[in-house]
Amino acid sequence: MAPYLPLYILRSDGKAEVLIKSRKKESNIPTEDQLNSRPDSKGNVDYFKELEAGDAKEVDWRRKLGGMLIGELGGQEHPGRSNFEYPVEDAYLYGHPQGRKKRYRSPGDFFPHLLWLATDENADPDNCSCKFCAPEDIQVFEKPDRVKPPEFVKKDDSPMRKESVPSKSPALSAKPMVLIPQRSASQDKGINATKPPASKPVSGAPLPIPVARQAGPPALTPTQLAPAKCFEQDQDSQWNKYLFRPGELAWFNRGNAWGLCVILKRTLTRDHQNHDRAKYLIQPLSHPLNHPPTRIIESEDGLRPWLAWSPPSPTHPGLASTPNVTYATVDWKGLASGRFGHGDAEVDGSIFAAKAVDDSFTLFEPLANNTVTTGERIYNGLYLGGEKLWTGEPVRLRLGSGHDIMVVHAIIERLKPGSTSTSSASILLAGDIYRFSTLQLQPGVEPPDNRHLPIRLRQDMEYRNRATIPAKRTLSYWKLAQAQTRVSATDVKGRWYESSTLLPILKGPADFSRDLQRGEFGDAGQWMNARGDCNAAGAGPPRLGARHVDRLDAFGRSIPPGTRISRGLDGPAEDQVFPSEAPAAAAVGTAAVEPAGQQGEEGRGEAMQGVVVVDQEDDEEEEEGKAREQQHAVVGYGDIAQFMNLDRMEEG
Repeated sequence: MAPYLPLYILRSDGKAEVLIKSRKKESNIPTEDQLNSRPDSKGNVDYFKELEAGDAKEVDWRRKLGGMLIGELGGQEHPGRSNFEYPVEDAYLYGHPQGRKKRYRSPGDFFPHLLWLATDENADPDNCSCKFCAPEDIQVFEKPDRVKPPEFVKKDDSPMRKESVPSKSPALSAKPMVLIPQRSASQDKGINATKPPASKPVSGAPLPIPVARQAGPPALTPTQLAPAKCFEQDQDSQWNKYLFRPGELAWFNRGNAWGLCVILKRTLTRDHQNHDRAKYLIQPLSHPLNHPPTRIIESEDGLRPWLAWSPPSPTHPGLASTPNVTYATVDWKGLASGRFGHGDAEVDGSIFAAKAVDDSFTLFEPLANNTVTTGERIYNGLYLGGEKLWTGEPVRLRLGSGHDIMVVHAIIERLKPGSTSTSSASILLAGDIYRFSTLQLQPGVEPPDNRHLPIRLRQDMEYRNRATIPAKRTLSYWKLAQAQTRVSATDVKGRWYESSTLLPILKGPADFSRDLQRGEFGDAGQWMNARGDCNAAGAGPPRLGARHVDRLDAFGRSIPPGTRISRGLDGPAEDQVFPSEAPAAAAVGTAAVEPAGQQGEEGRGEAMQGVVVVDQEDDEEEEEGKAREQQHAVVGYGDIAQFMNLDRMEEG
């Protein structure tokens, strides 16, 4: 772990007790039932426990908050608040003056409140932009007498603040005075989100027809979008068509648990209502001594983006306690023989393989080679970690407020001056940076009409506004903050996902529909990790990672020899052919990994302690039993009895 300097906030509004409606005092901690650690009738244990000072999760919260605060020039040591956690899930911060129901679910959730504590000399809660002090129905307005409007950056090459990265500031004393310019709620606050099913757009009041534009500073000019350069890029530019892409790392549902896989190919089928439905062929990841067969996933409900959850620790004690272990350095034969203790080799293989892929990149579809004149090569696409990125689409950034996005117009490989080596080249993304903004709905006020935004951004925003206008009288839009600027690939968190497409899957249809009727339409990005989180543990931006010329190389021996990743409509006809049958169940003895964390506003960025389970078939036939015994001898089963509660994970 990198060394860090303790910083202290000299003010707290944390309350150990609060007055409830009956004018009685109530402890500002979980309820007695929530603290009860006794198993239920099924033997399941579900409770909170208070974290001790110095606990790894408690230190992780402080380190992440300190990183975000020092990026703004400040620090955190917060008396009066307590961290509680589920032993196998995520941590919550209690102590808000409004009581136990106002608990923070992640460092990012709490940071706006911490920033207010560190900077507001008047200690006025009205100036706090956190989700509890300024809920969405009042934080959509900016207060001219207290908050300065965000300034546009006029130069394309102007640096932007990075999220969670310590800046090179003067040395800080043990108890520094923190002076930070006030920021608007739209900068510090994430978007609140929920999507209607694609086939049934939300009904409600039509979008208003404004009569005039709001006055403001001279508008920046957005960059014109170039047309798609291949069929697959065009497919991925369309709203609500495919959520996952060939070559991407993903979680898949095995029925009672989740595993890790690579997407091999995809196609569209028709459901019983004659709607398009995406279907995927996947290859589960494993150790090099055994590979499960491919599987067909008939619905996107059975998949999750790689960055939606965090991988758990290895199941073998010898691996979990050894630092800097990678897929390439594990002695897999020694692991199977019991050298590293009792565990599951297949599960650990998938975990280490996924982390290796997250720490890699592959450029594809070169467009121009200007190395003689500018030292740069231009590409149409980039595999960055577990995800596939195209030019012409939005990505999530670590810069600015942490919720900014860039519409990518070029992917650039820049060689070092005087060098022809690609090993030392830097990877840059060029494009326009946008910030989510919200206006009070009123006659004569209209956000800019930007037809240069990708259609996915525009249609997702239309869905959002159809939900929030009738319920909250607010209108949201993407505000251009910088045009034609460049950022490093290490400043990219990952793909931008439509909240209208992903949130129904992450939240579940019932919760999504409920929130939608309330006009509570949040940002799917707040449920997501950033690339590098699984390897860096919140220590800052990831390194660029290992470069692979071919995407298959990034997965190495975690997939069978001869595996092919489809090029889809841009490849040969056989790339579109699916196997006639998929295995009805997991191969005997194959294992599944319970994700270690669901991210976002309902658990953003905080990893739950993972539970690993093994899928086993009933011994109905003697041959099946013999096959299981042989597989047991090679892989080794972990002594794991707890299965994943899928309903609960959907709830965050």
